[in-house]
Amino acid sequence: MYDLFRFLSKLIPAAVVLLPIMFYYLHKRNILRIKKEILLKEIENGSIVDPEMLAKSLTNPVNEEQRLQSCLRCGIIFSIAGVAISIATIIYCTTMKGMLDGANPDVEQMAAILLIVALVLIVAVILLGVGIAFMVSYFNQKKKMSKTA
Repeated sequence: MYDLFRFLSKLIPAAVVLLPIMFYYLHKRNILRIKKEILLKEIENGSIVDPEMLAKSLTNPVNEEQRLQSCLRCGIIFSIAGVAISIATIIYCTTMKGMLDGANPDVEQMAAILLIVALVLIVAVILLGVGIAFMVSYFNQKKKMSKTA
């Protein structure tokens, strides 16, 4: 059981650093794939490609409404993930407290468990903050679009 906590204590800092980098890399790779598909379709069709139209389609593969919906979707997913992780961690802490009542736990092991719980709660708060930021961005952009329309 405690080996799992040691493993998680080493895994969580790596995940906090590597997950945002991975998400950014996958997002950029997806955009490049879409641009490549558009260019290949135009070349395969043998049509004469207007350079201005091609540049516009390559720089903006999705319209503004789809981008806003994606922003809202990401906000909801990140917020739900942050809340779910927080609730799961709180439930875990209460069950651990119930199991440790009357027991004499090792201080070093308890410190490791508390460190892991704190790191997990920090990750949950970060996810919740990112989700809220996505949703605030969505509502601000939607308000700006309705004023200009």
